Amino acid sequence: MNQAGRVLPVPFTEQDILLPNDKYYSDNFVILLKYKLGQDALNLYVTSLSTSTNPEVRAFYKKLSQDTAELVEKCIELMVKRGLHQPVIHIPKSDEVERAQTKKVLGKFIGEKRPLSAPEVLQIQNNFVSTEVLKEILRSFSKTETSEIREHFERGKDMCSKHLEMMQAKFEKEELPQMPTWESEVDTEGLPHFSDRLMMFKVSLMVGAIGARYGVTATATLRKDIGATFSKMMGEVVLYAEDSAALMIKNNMFDEPPLVKLNNNI
Repeated sequence: MNQAGRVLPVPFTEQDILLPNDKYYSDNFVILLKYKLGQDALNLYVTSLSTSTNPEVRAFYKKLSQDTAELVEKCIELMVKRGLHQPVIHIPKSDEVERAQTKKVLGKFIGEKRPLSAPEVLQIQNNFVSTEVLKEILRSFSKTETSEIREHFERGKDMCSKHLEMMQAKFEKEELPQMPTWESEVDTEGLPHFSDRLMMFKVSLMVGAIGARYGVTATATLRKDIGATFSKMMGEVVLYAEDSAALMIKNNMFDEPPLVKLNNNI
């Protein structure tokens, strides 16, 4: 970007880390957080790699994609080793491929529904972990002394808690294991550890990723009730993301991206 003469975003510095010597999150939570951030970054890097035309930019994102894939793999290995990849939900094996015979596979908005499919279980499980990680981040950030930002984080925490209950309810109805939560893995006592700008920036990225995950689930699942649930939750996340951006703009934290300027001579 320097070579292209582009203005760089305002960076974060050590001054944004207010309590550098305090341990804020447990080792287990750090692994989960890194895993989820790595997943989100990998999606972004692969998209950038496949859409860039500049060879140097493609090489840059290829390197980032490879490094991030290795990070995600290490996190998965640690999660399995430390027993964090729980619960393990077993899907019965089928001897042969079965063709859907009726529209029952699509389910209903109300009334009796077919059992969850393996992809649907995976989607709900993956979304639950992502939302739980965001909830704990918001809960830990809520110690900020800036009342308006604190209220915004608390609102996001409550939104995540409601979404987690909705996902747990899907598993409970199917008599599947309940997903674990991570309240005990995060320190919420004492003074804030990070600057408001750093916390708002991190939350805005994670909220955007959660909204994208919900959108994929809403469109990829076959059961209508699950699609409707995640569509509703996605709408709430989109509104929260918009309010996050507005709050960052209000507090002079938002770097405006480059805008397309029309040439009036054309």
